[in-house]
Amino acid sequence: MPFSQLIGNDLAKVAIARMVEQKSVPNTLLFYGPDGIGKSQFALALAKLLMGDKHIGKIEALNHPDLHIYHPEGKSAIHNMENMRKLIDEVALPPFEAPVNVFIIHDAHQMLPYSSNALLKTFEEPPLHSYFILLTSSPDAMLPTIVSRCRKISFFPIPQSQIETLIREKWNKTPDQARRIAFLSHGSLSKAEQLLHSNQLPWRETLLEILNLNLPHDYPQFQKLSLEIEEKCKTDEPEEEEEGSSSILKQADAIFEEIAAWYRDCHLLKEKIAPEYLYHLDSIEHLKLAVTQPVAPLEKVLDQIAKMRLALQRNVRLSNVLENFFLNIY
Repeated sequence: MPFSQLIGNDLAKVAIARMVEQKSVPNTLLFYGPDGIGKSQFALALAKLLMGDKHIGKIEALNHPDLHIYHPEGKSAIHNMENMRKLIDEVALPPFEAPVNVFIIHDAHQMLPYSSNALLKTFEEPPLHSYFILLTSSPDAMLPTIVSRCRKISFFPIPQSQIETLIREKWNKTPDQARRIAFLSHGSLSKAEQLLHSNQLPWRETLLEILNLNLPHDYPQFQKLSLEIEEKCKTDEPEEEEEGSSSILKQADAIFEEIAAWYRDCHLLKEKIAPEYLYHLDSIEHLKLAVTQPVAPLEKVLDQIAKMRLALQRNVRLSNVLENFFLNIY
């Protein structure tokens, strides 16, 4: 069973398996939930079930002619009209090897309105031999008419205990190492794997330095560190331009999560919550020092983070986005 190798989201497994068993899989599905929790792996597992066992090897190698995967492209990381037209053309063709075609659209919320509108008729009257699986972390940012045509399946962060067990068994880490990585992964399997391979997010130490600055007094040091974070994100990108543009947005999302967790930890410390509930447990002494000063309200932090995301989508440099956040948070 393709789902047996996947961890977390048992309700989604049951729902999808039941649809397959009853031969009632809708032609258009929407998998929604936070990034990094395995939505794309579930989509590939469903593709295996729809296409059949003899196609598993090519599906896992991502070179099956009837498996069509679309990622956002360009500096703005969007699904451009050209690719959506290509998708529509491919839908019109019968499967080449498998019984069906499967189309997986990553970050479906990055389809512009006119690109989404172009797909409406395809989603309204999909060919019986074609299945569409849309993946998104932001269903509210999608065109409502697209969402309404999909069978929605929700995904949630993976429990820390399950990530911890996987790390111990698959990567032979000690219980302490596994607990630490699972704790820092924040329910994201992709983040856990990134921590495993790099032992640390490449920009995290620099970000912690920024969080411990006394702004605006330490502004020159802040400028240096924010540029350093930007460079570390670029260094960690893949070589291909189209993938790299999307990668820096993913890196930025992880940075924003760390920032939000820092202010959450500060508020928890102020309320004298047990330290084991802190996300930045490795920076407990810095957190204790931070809470001796006024701490920005979480509502304001989250509001400013939303503005940072929007600014990045409009191609504002990451260093400038960070500067605007830290100088306006108080």
